[in-house]
Amino acid sequence: MQRSFWLSAAFVAVLLTLAPASASADVYSVFSCRDPLGPVNPAVGWAGTKSGSGQVTNTCAAGGALTATLGLPHPEGDASATWTFPAPPGTRIVRFHARRSTAGLAKSNQASDLAYILETDTATLEKCAPATDSSCIADLTETVQKEGLNGSVVRFRAICTNAGGFCSGPLRVDTTQVNIGLQDSSVPTVSNVKLLDDGDTSGKLAVGFDANDVGGGLYRTILKVDGKPVRAGATGGPPCADALPSDADPYQFDVPVPCPLALARATAGVDVRTLKPGAHGVEIVIQDAAGNEATVLGSTEFPRRNGTNASVNAKLQMWFARGKRRLGKSLTSRLGTRVVTRGILRNENGKGIQGARIDVYHIRNGKRRLLKTGLKTRAGGKLTLILPNDVDTRHIEFAYRAVRPGAITSRQTLRLNVRTRGGKLYHRR
Repeated sequence: MQRSFWLSAAFVAVLLTLAPASASADVYSVFSCRDPLGPVNPAVGWAGTKSGSGQVTNTCAAGGALTATLGLPHPEGDASATWTFPAPPGTRIVRFHARRSTAGLAKSNQASDLAYILETDTATLEKCAPATDSSCIADLTETVQKEGLNGSVVRFRAICTNAGGFCSGPLRVDTTQVNIGLQDSSVPTVSNVKLLDDGDTSGKLAVGFDANDVGGGLYRTILKVDGKPVRAGATGGPPCADALPSDADPYQFDVPVPCPLALARATAGVDVRTLKPGAHGVEIVIQDAAGNEATVLGSTEFPRRNGTNASVNAKLQMWFARGKRRLGKSLTSRLGTRVVTRGILRNENGKGIQGARIDVYHIRNGKRRLLKTGLKTRAGGKLTLILPNDVDTRHIEFAYRAVRPGAITSRQTLRLNVRTRGGKLYHRR
């Protein structure tokens, strides 16, 4: 599958501050049931299991909750209801925030045969049971916030602990507005990088590549100009999009693996029209859902300075020549005679600009065509162009651009009249 990420105003691009606000540069958030500002989602990634008269329901998509219930009036001793969220491969659970409420855990004289447990595979985060000495005091309603975790799963359970009998009453746990922090320390891998277009004539620098990731997936390509990130292009729409774009943290999603884990024959590029005038150092990186970056295009000058000592104030001079003689900017020649043009390119200090590319346009019958882009200046800024023997009457325009791609900053036009042996002006059909 081929995808293009054009980092320009014509693409879905945004100006970035790109200052991650997550707890760590390699942590992304997954929202379940409700986002912090209220929009609901279906709680993708959670799995419910039950035993006995236990029940699990997911009404998150309709604005409800993840619910674990031990039913009325007295659940069996082996009854349980569990909701589990496994961390995607390559990630660890480092944060759990949620709104949760319980019914059936109030302080009482009942036997302590019911329990609500919130845990990871490495630690118990909460455990409450109805009893006169319960540390829960009453049913739980407040927000739970647990930081500094290191787990491969997180789960909450309602269980009956009276094996072989029945429990003293029902129990219900509702959890919503979940925010799980997933640490993803793996950097994407980039391969098969190819420069597709250097942008010299098209104005669009383009590079092709393949990429792979583990964890949250390949989120976006980022253009850096002169070392600063300025634009991003997403690998796709939701769910690979910031679930809460109104805040400063761009690494927030509604599913555990929101973005593609692989891209094949992808292309990324930058349109020169979106850059400020002048030469710049541009770099393109690909970033995963946790903000880890891999280089697609290392720092590259674009647009490029055109030649050594290049300057927007450089002046190009051109003339017709015969041997070492200058013949001026206008020449009448007989058909079949070799026509030679020479020139020199100097900057404002009079120094010759070597290695500069000069575009050559031929104007015939009122039509202007670019016929040569590979003409380069030699040492001292000198250049030579020998025309074909069968060239006809035309104007020849030599154009210098201080940066490529970019506007013409100096030009010279030579006028060539070619006559036949009969003295007529020669215009080839």
